[in-house]
Amino acid sequence: MRILLITQGVSRVVLPLLESSHQLVGILESAPRGYKQNKSKRLLMLARHIVGFFKYGSPSLKKLANQKGIPYRFMTSSHDQGLEGWVRKKKPDVIVVFSMSQLLKQNIFSIPKHGTINLHTAYLPEYRGPNPDFWHYYHMDMNPGVTVHYVDAGEDTGDIILQERVKIPLGIKSPDRLDILVGKVGVSLILEALEQVESGAVVRKRQPKESPTQRARNIKKEEHAFIIDWQRWPLERIWHVMRGTELWLDCVSAPTGLLTGQRWQVGDFERVQMDRDQDELGMVKRDKEGYYVICRDGVIRLSAFFSAKTFIINYVKRLVG
Repeated sequence: MRILLITQGVSRVVLPLLESSHQLVGILESAPRGYKQNKSKRLLMLARHIVGFFKYGSPSLKKLANQKGIPYRFMTSSHDQGLEGWVRKKKPDVIVVFSMSQLLKQNIFSIPKHGTINLHTAYLPEYRGPNPDFWHYYHMDMNPGVTVHYVDAGEDTGDIILQERVKIPLGIKSPDRLDILVGKVGVSLILEALEQVESGAVVRKRQPKESPTQRARNIKKEEHAFIIDWQRWPLERIWHVMRGTELWLDCVSAPTGLLTGQRWQVGDFERVQMDRDQDELGMVKRDKEGYYVICRDGVIRLSAFFSAKTFIINYVKRLVG
């Protein structure tokens, strides 16, 4: 079939679709969340490409598309000028979506004759919304899942094609978790769903109107410091959340001095009994073994190191303002 892909960066679904029996007739790269088209666009694009290079060890999505001779376009919304016409000219049989920063509108998702399908990293109707990964960590959901579903006008409410539960270990870091959920399970479900679409064998499962869980919304920057309940949460829960979100959650004080702007790497936890004041919970301290954060029933080890990648990205973001 003729497939048009919407994603961000060289995500985990790009290469499998390129290597599949289907024809990629176009790639739309969704703008990152918070993208401001009218402010320092080139610097933002540079930051995106830097992140993509270090994260995936590969060219930017635009460069990869050019190398493969696949039409590429950057999109900020479904209403970008000329976008609908661009998509229609590609005559896709199906649009495949994974990792998009905004809802796709009907003027786009209704174009393909076989509809638009999305890979969502949750077992729908659970955790509808843009950030199910964080809420899985927050609630210690150790048996999450992935779902391939049709896109409709709602937020992750379209008919389900395929889905599967996936067990994850305690304290798994986000990239490793996504390697399992998306790279191993999700990609297989997408390819199987495409086979069913092509053969007309899809059995659509209608979703209930309401979700059993809260909306998987994004976390505001000012909320980061209050995410963890240091006085009530057990050590394992704090460790699980901190390990999983170490790339972006700022729940403890950041490194200082020469390491200003860098991030903590979360190591193991140690269950220790020691007298401590309630005001010390969540504080970062240092002993002869290194840095650690204080919890009510133990400590979580932290390590700090200088990352040139982080330095460059933070520098570009400061330029953007």
